Amino acid sequence: MTSNQEQLPRKHRGAIRRGRGKLDLDPRELAEIWLKQEQQGKGLIGGDPNRRPRWKHPQPPEPAPWYRHGLASPEHQQRLHEFLTSAPLEIEIGAGDGRFIIAWAEQHPDRHFWAFEVRWKYARRMYERAQKRGLTNLWVSDNDARVVIPEVVPDESVEVFHILMPDPWWKPKHQARRIIAPWFVKILARKLKPGGILRVETDVEGYPEFVRTIVEAEPLFAPHNPALEARFANAPLTTRQIWCKEHGVPVYRLFFQRQ
Repeated sequence: MTSNQEQLPRKHRGAIRRGRGKLDLDPRELAEIWLKQEQQGKGLIGGDPNRRPRWKHPQPPEPAPWYRHGLASPEHQQRLHEFLTSAPLEIEIGAGDGRFIIAWAEQHPDRHFWAFEVRWKYARRMYERAQKRGLTNLWVSDNDARVVIPEVVPDESVEVFHILMPDPWWKPKHQARRIIAPWFVKILARKLKPGGILRVETDVEGYPEFVRTIVEAEPLFAPHNPALEARFANAPLTTRQIWCKEHGVPVYRLFFQRQ
């Protein structure tokens, strides 16, 4: 039986849908797509302002703990840099409504957190909830993390990357939007401190095997280590994870440590 904290609001209980079954991904077939991702920005969502249309949505005025790449003042960029380097750092990519990262930041006031969510509506909602709770250890960005992390996050500065329940992008034409790709995994490894953890969780059958193939091919990562799950035993659940728990849907958990 789930606790009150882990129950979905009634209006959300029927809103989450299952995918199409098992996801079959062949890394060899994706090689050309990954090359276009890395070199041309193909598939980036709300990413590089040099490649995307003008931003349509407003953002909180500086010096709010909100970052939009390419539009922040030098002073705001410096504030972000100081935030990223002044305490142990964890980053969530694809934070959704922020249910996990806000609760996790509340549990760990001695750590700093940065949440990426490209859907402005969700990012704004997450930011407003964090502000109402008085959190001072969480920044939010509605940029694509694949653009910002390589340029903004210092090497060997991150304790944990959380990628929880990523969109599998079922349609073939959307393959370039998938977050797990060799070039980006290499960047994540470079940004992690030695001993840092890449945490990936999904409810999509077939996706864990794909993730292991890509991540374990990166020399800086050790193979998946189930023992690392103990570190996150008390981690709050995301909205989708709560839905999976209520509907008996298995969640696959993977943990890779930077060597």
